[in-house]
Amino acid sequence: MTSLDPVSAVNLTNCDRELIHIPGSVQAHGFLLVFARSAEDRLIVVQASENAAEWLRVSLNQIIGGSCANLLGEQLSSELRAEFHSRPDSRSSHYLRSMQLASGEQVELITHSLGERLVVEFERAEEHVSPARLNKTIVNVVAQLETIHDIGELARTITAEIHALTGFDRVLLYSFDEEGHGTVVAENNGGKLPGMLHLHFPATDIPKQARHLYLLNRLRIIPDVDYEPSPLIAADGSDEPLDMTYCVLRSVSPVHREYMRNMGTAASMSFSVVVEGKLWGMISCHHATPLSVPYVVRSGCDVLTRIVAAQISAYDRAANFAEAIRLKAVERDLLTYMTLEEKYVDGLTNHPDKVMELARATGAAFVLDDTCLLMGETPNEAGVRLIADWLRNTGRPDLFATDHLSSHLSAAEGFLDTASGLLAISLSQVHRFQILWFRPEMIRTVHWAGEPRKRVSEVGGTIRIDPRHSFEGWSELVRQRSEAWSAVEIEAARDFRNAMLFIVLRRAEELADMAAELEFTNKELEAFSYSVSHDLRAPFRHISGFAELLLIDESDKLTDKGKRYIEKITQSAQFAGVLVDSLLNFSQIARTKLTLRAVEMEPLVREVWDDVVSQEMRGREIEFTCGHLPLVEGDVNLLRQVWRNLLSNAAKYTSKRDLARIEVNAHRDQQQYIFSVRDNGAGFDNRYAHKLFGAFQRLHRIEEFEGTGIGLANVRRIIARHGGQTWAEGKLNAGAVFFFSMPIPENL
Repeated sequence: MTSLDPVSAVNLTNCDRELIHIPGSVQAHGFLLVFARSAEDRLIVVQASENAAEWLRVSLNQIIGGSCANLLGEQLSSELRAEFHSRPDSRSSHYLRSMQLASGEQVELITHSLGERLVVEFERAEEHVSPARLNKTIVNVVAQLETIHDIGELARTITAEIHALTGFDRVLLYSFDEEGHGTVVAENNGGKLPGMLHLHFPATDIPKQARHLYLLNRLRIIPDVDYEPSPLIAADGSDEPLDMTYCVLRSVSPVHREYMRNMGTAASMSFSVVVEGKLWGMISCHHATPLSVPYVVRSGCDVLTRIVAAQISAYDRAANFAEAIRLKAVERDLLTYMTLEEKYVDGLTNHPDKVMELARATGAAFVLDDTCLLMGETPNEAGVRLIADWLRNTGRPDLFATDHLSSHLSAAEGFLDTASGLLAISLSQVHRFQILWFRPEMIRTVHWAGEPRKRVSEVGGTIRIDPRHSFEGWSELVRQRSEAWSAVEIEAARDFRNAMLFIVLRRAEELADMAAELEFTNKELEAFSYSVSHDLRAPFRHISGFAELLLIDESDKLTDKGKRYIEKITQSAQFAGVLVDSLLNFSQIARTKLTLRAVEMEPLVREVWDDVVSQEMRGREIEFTCGHLPLVEGDVNLLRQVWRNLLSNAAKYTSKRDLARIEVNAHRDQQQYIFSVRDNGAGFDNRYAHKLFGAFQRLHRIEEFEGTGIGLANVRRIIARHGGQTWAEGKLNAGAVFFFSMPIPENL
């Protein structure tokens, strides 16, 4: 036969890796048999705890491989076969009944099945407890629920009832936080053990595999911490180590037993408080001396614990539902503000209090491409940009939340007073649009049940981690953390992001439809203007030509007044011809395919300026300066038109100055170059600057300065096709500055 005890050599160095679900042994207050079905449907023992021989008063050789009928009688064998058939692979313990062994010992039978194995535990029966008393306790607790309205009062009630039912010296109810640390929220103490109300227990006290076990099997009992484990025995090579997850008698880790001794506890019992499938907390019972609790009492306590879990779930759901409704109303208001504004972002920035209320934040920030808008208490703009860049560059998800930002971003230690906590959403990975909510540092004192860090010691050359020896109050000042973001607040931010995406997409669809309509209309207008201007050129030439012939051939027959009329006709026809040519050029600009290449702006400007001087500024006193102009990528012929229009305009509107001053400059602004043409000419009223670049728009009478009103419209159209913008600034009789931007080329 083979012993199946895989943890006999545990040395506390690997608590988180200890296989506590297969300890390979049972506690001493009972024994365990594992049955398999034979071909004749008989139950045969394939594993047994070593102490079964003592309990059954037969040798282990007779037990292993023996039949249930021979060992325990035909009646029990029949009941167990029925149990096996009715609850295959049940993976949860089931109370069968009590029985008296041949030795006269009374035991309780608890079963569960694992695949092709039936596990039967025989636990020593304790004194009989009246079911009526248990029922009365449960009924009283349920009745009290109608008057209990918070978790604190509920916790105090349940610990008092379990203390009365079980007789344990100390009964605690503690809850777990997101990091797994436990806090005692209620205690009922008979005075024999130290009080622990409001103390904290570190997550390391309950390793992660133990937490998983508590979810699967909600009850754990240790009647005597100093029990002698009884190993499981199987026929050689006949079985794998038994998974004892659902066993009542499962032996516990040596680490935990040492922990109990350090705590001064000789017996313990615990019930898992499972809420919404998660381990919300534990009801933990401690006794200074060994103590056994009858199965029926444990079952009653388990029922009470499940009632408490259901009530906590109801409280949480009600609170979360109320908060979700409140935040949904805030979201609705914000979305309404967005839809009412031409720029939907203005709907948010104009209502900062609502934006912060959505996440119960003390500050918020919007980062939109190169714009950063702050509201409430936030880091300065540089700090906000640092956080936003970190979120973007480290591939954080579209929604990120933490109450300990400095643990992720060390630079955040510089603004703990405004941004210890961060909740952020991102709406686009292409065009930056991030919303960040902030919470300040919340300094608090945590009272631990003993110093939470485990000690490391060396025993026989082996380094081991010791369970804590002291549970006296130990205080720690917790810093660099904010109030944690609740699940409801995080979900509200997620919902808001999705709603904003819907609005943005809907607005984008509307703009796309408008753009398509405008594109179609523009194409029709361009085709129409091209056709009209082309067809009008000949008539205007004819009018001008025949008027000139009339002056030459019939001059002697015309009066002076008639000659003036014909001169006016000639001038108007010529101007109309120029206007038609300009209109034709304007329509052709949109139809011309761009031929992009590297363009040296400075030589181009000087070339165009020489042409302007020779054609339009002979005999005038001029002071012209051209700063260093960068290399750009563009269509050189179209850019030549831009400079021709701007420099010709500067020459025209400085014509009444004794000394004309014209300056051309450029500078870099982030990812673009800004070019400017400044003059000291007639200027304009800056209130009408937005009209300058429209077709046929003039801010001066034609009698003062001639022109068609098409030149600046051509400039805007050409620059727009190069991905830039145009604008102007001026003051009447004090000159003007015309600007245009060009993207900085990536490959030049």
